[in-house]
Amino acid sequence: MEAVTLRAVGERAGVSRQAPYNHFADKATLLSVLAVRYLQRLGEGMSEAAEGAGENSFEGLGAMMEAYVRFALENPSRYRLIGQEMSTSPHREVHEAARGVNARFVGAVAACQEAGELPGGDPVELAAILFATTHGAVELALSGHAEEEKGLGDPTKLVGALLTRLRRD
Repeated sequence: MEAVTLRAVGERAGVSRQAPYNHFADKATLLSVLAVRYLQRLGEGMSEAAEGAGENSFEGLGAMMEAYVRFALENPSRYRLIGQEMSTSPHREVHEAARGVNARFVGAVAACQEAGELPGGDPVELAAILFATTHGAVELALSGHAEEEKGLGDPTKLVGALLTRLRRD
């Protein structure tokens, strides 16, 4: 993100190199606005995937996790921007958008717990475990360290395997 400048953004957008300064105070503000939009798209994609899975809460959770992996692998720069902004942005909108995505995810985990599909307990904690595993699998894939012989191939399969192991029969 260091290479991004407001002048370059203006040039690439086909407007004057100064035009972005009329809309954004600085590069940090522009990056935060982009991160919020990408978080919203990610959250919408996860929700749509869950809805597309039908009434089964467990299938919906799996679809949400697959949508997260797909977003990250198809949009690595946007995915990394989200992570960077969640860590460093002083703009509350970024953190609010991230909390919105997390709330949807925790809600899906809680629904699975209520349906007896996942172990009980604190849904926030279980969601954090699932997210950490998903995030780690994605990072391994994006960095080129996902090796089949180590069981770290396709992040979607790895996440699916975790859900399968957690699923209550």
